[in-house]
Amino acid sequence: MEVKTSQADQDKTNDNNNDNNDNNESTVSPSLVLVSSIIQHHHNNLHQIQTKLKELLQHEVVLIEGLQSENERFKEAETTFNLPALFQEVGKYNHKLSHLKSEMTSITERTARLKRRASRLQQQQQQKALDQEQQRARLADQEKHLIARPAWDTNNQPS
Repeated sequence: MEVKTSQADQDKTNDNNNDNNDNNESTVSPSLVLVSSIIQHHHNNLHQIQTKLKELLQHEVVLIEGLQSENERFKEAETTFNLPALFQEVGKYNHKLSHLKSEMTSITERTARLKRRASRLQQQQQQKALDQEQQRARLADQEKHLIARPAWDTNNQPS
């Protein structure tokens, strides 16, 4: 089985060998240089991320304080106005209102039916009165024709 070693591991091994050989010389290991350059490269990005996180935390604190104050206002309103009782009362009045609406609709329908009936009865009465008047006129006309007329000269008939 073959073991693969990374470049960094080989550099460390070489550095250790060099350190053992050259204890008097101060040399910086290439892996340390590589790590420090990577850290330096990402340092600016990390700093920007850190400032954004601080801003977000400040906004979060403001929001939490706002929510706490709103919760306190709701608790105060609940104790002051007895909200559960008010909601029950609103429900009761809503039921009464719906009952009144249905009753008003029923009354409106009955009123419309009564108006139609009254109109129909009035038309029937008017027709009956007209029929009676026409009947009287016919009877009067019949009586007029039944009245005996003197037999006078047919040329001088009174009209």
